[in-house]
Amino acid sequence: MAKNIMVIEGSAQWAKVLEPDTKWNPLGDYTINLQMSQEEAAPLCEKLEQLVQEEFKKAVKEKPPLKNTLTTQDVSSVVYDRDTGDDTGKVEFKFKLKAKVQRKDGGYYEQQPAVLDAKKQPLPKDMLIGNGSKVKVAFEPITYIMQSTKKVGVSLRLKAVQVIDLVEYGNSATSLFDEEDGFVAPPSEAAPFETSTTEDLADAADF
Repeated sequence: MAKNIMVIEGSAQWAKVLEPDTKWNPLGDYTINLQMSQEEAAPLCEKLEQLVQEEFKKAVKEKPPLKNTLTTQDVSSVVYDRDTGDDTGKVEFKFKLKAKVQRKDGGYYEQQPAVLDAKKQPLPKDMLIGNGSKVKVAFEPITYIMQSTKKVGVSLRLKAVQVIDLVEYGNSATSLFDEEDGFVAPPSEAAPFETSTTEDLADAADF
């Protein structure tokens, strides 16, 4: 499908966007989940479901027997309360970008999402984005047909993240102190981005 960058805003969950996660993929994946209310998510869900249906119809047109075997994958998942199991009224979207991709010649090329602050400046590599941070995510929807499960769905390819309000990861102890006049640590030097993801960010995503 043609390149189609979308931007949405919500609450970040399990963000691993500055350093790739290698737990399940040795080559690394950049990932982030985004939660929002079902009402806020409705317009995006409608757009993504339309893409899935178009892919479904295309596949059936090419091979009519698939109409009896193909099913569609949900574009989002319902968020349930961990303690009670009740529906929280929120949905979650999952975004991913492979850190290394194999080329046809056997070599690899690297890619990474742009990660910016509210003023569109790159975040330092050592910063951790905690759950509940308010962020915007720029992504490209990619439709697919999974032959093993006979499901038609859409993956959300991560392009960029803008942190609007940061909740620092693992820093709850700082709430024991009040702000004081005195020493202020210098900002960390932001690592430059060298990927096409950053270069076309201004044109692709309306942050």
